[in-house]
Amino acid sequence: MTQDNRIWILMSRHLSGEASPEETNELTNLLEQDPRKQYAYDILQTYFNQAAPPEASPAPENAEMEENLLKIIDLPTARRRLLSPRVKWIAAACTAACLLLGSLLIQRNTPKTLAPLARSIRSEEVLAKAGTRTKLVLPDGTEVWLNSNSRLKYSAGFDQTDREVVLEGEAYFEVAKDARLPFVVHASSIDIKVLGTSFAVKSYPQDETIEATLLKGSIEISRKDNPAGAQIILKPNEKLVFRKSLATFDRTNPSPYKPVINAAPAPDISVNPIRKDLPDSDKVETAWLYNRLVFDGDRFRELADKMERWFNVRIVIRDSGLNNYRFSGIFEKETVDDALKELQLTNDFSFTHKNNGNEIDLYAKN
Repeated sequence: MTQDNRIWILMSRHLSGEASPEETNELTNLLEQDPRKQYAYDILQTYFNQAAPPEASPAPENAEMEENLLKIIDLPTARRRLLSPRVKWIAAACTAACLLLGSLLIQRNTPKTLAPLARSIRSEEVLAKAGTRTKLVLPDGTEVWLNSNSRLKYSAGFDQTDREVVLEGEAYFEVAKDARLPFVVHASSIDIKVLGTSFAVKSYPQDETIEATLLKGSIEISRKDNPAGAQIILKPNEKLVFRKSLATFDRTNPSPYKPVINAAPAPDISVNPIRKDLPDSDKVETAWLYNRLVFDGDRFRELADKMERWFNVRIVIRDSGLNNYRFSGIFEKETVDDALKELQLTNDFSFTHKNNGNEIDLYAKN
């Protein structure tokens, strides 16, 4: 049985009140990995918790929910007409094997109130845990790839009243075009607004900077605390780096990207071109999509932060002098030990493991 079939069967069992605790936990985990299935389940749950009998004509709001679900499942129109209102929902939600389970739902006289899942499936939140990378498709068809230790949140009204997401971590977006609703990414101190484009954003809480890299299309970037203020518009193959300190965009300045500095001696905002001659698999900003960790002139602490997320370990630099070391290279299939041994070829340091290998201490050699 495929995982796709499995999730529909688990949905039916939970909706009918027959799911075991183990099946409920399994359903929760599967839904967290697939926001489109979460959305379908939410619609189904709303419908089946209502008290209207199966033969009743659907209310306008039910008809709207039904149409939303059918769009997700892509049930052929010819088959829709052959189904009664409640059977139509089951057919839209389940595979052929699941239809048998769905018939149990039709036979019930009084709808049950479903027991809540162990973790809320209406949170509209997707997490890529440390050491993993995750791809998801939002309800509007936008494709998102989440890098390790990243989190994406979106509202219950996504693709209906708005197309706004909140990103913590790193993600690559291929945005579905929709002139009605601009797509907006809220990333720490900045907002990124698009209509349809491909771009990458890196906004980890512990990082000193936020990065937005545009590959094609157009994006508009503004400060979160001043959305009506001046904006920066990126062109393809440009990257904006925003330092988390006081700065404003000055569109009257002769240089369109030059910031006005309120407190910091160095520029807080910069826009630089990225290399067009490199394939995406070799670019620092997008190589992770191809399971490659590319680093170019990173200080040891910067590289250690990336390695922590990549390998799901904690790296402690015990000698401050190591922070002056810089590294360039690519990790692809290496273990964390392999990676550290390769780094030792260019800089002299040692490392030891602690806490069952989950923590690595780095030392300068005397």
